[in-house]
Amino acid sequence: MNSFYSLCSLLALSGLLSACQKQDGPTLVEGQVIEMKTNKPVPYATIEVYGQRGSGLHTGYNPSATPQQADANGRFSFQFEAAEGTSYLLKAFSKAGHASKWGQEPNVEEGRKNKNLVIPVAAPAWLKIRVEQRPGPVPDAINVWGPWYDQGYISNLDLRPKDYGTVSYHVVDSTLPTTTTVNWEVNYGGQLTRYHQPFTLQPFDTTEVVVRY
Repeated sequence: MNSFYSLCSLLALSGLLSACQKQDGPTLVEGQVIEMKTNKPVPYATIEVYGQRGSGLHTGYNPSATPQQADANGRFSFQFEAAEGTSYLLKAFSKAGHASKWGQEPNVEEGRKNKNLVIPVAAPAWLKIRVEQRPGPVPDAINVWGPWYDQGYISNLDLRPKDYGTVSYHVVDSTLPTTTTVNWEVNYGGQLTRYHQPFTLQPFDTTEVVVRY
């Protein structure tokens, strides 16, 4: 029985000491920014520290330190002042268009040395969309939709005859499945016909999709 109480006392003391350990102050982060599809380093990427207090249900993650720049090999090493009771993660982006993705950023332990961190970022690709020019009657409208994200959550084009001669470029996440699809619906006087065109993705490539009817 005495040994049982001694064990309980030891565990309680251990928990108390753990609770007293410093969880704020200078926090080191070291690692590398890589492109998640090719695993190649991303030179001169910008690294941002984001933090949230408590559960973050109301505040979310917010910038919490001065942004830092990686070197020519995508490597970084810096310190920031962590606040107790705050969770941290690292995001990264580049002038070329790379960006980290929510849920894939590394977490940081405040008040500790965080080494060998990897920040995976997605490279952009582009879609060039144009409507095929044909003689004769033209559709009243063409609605085109696909996996681009430069228009926020709206990934469609509502085209009218005046728009058919224009060419548009759209940013696509190159980490999507290698082969994906653009769809469109052609409206001739209320009669709707659907079409689609598969296309392939590679980082920093531009793929043309021709909308035909």
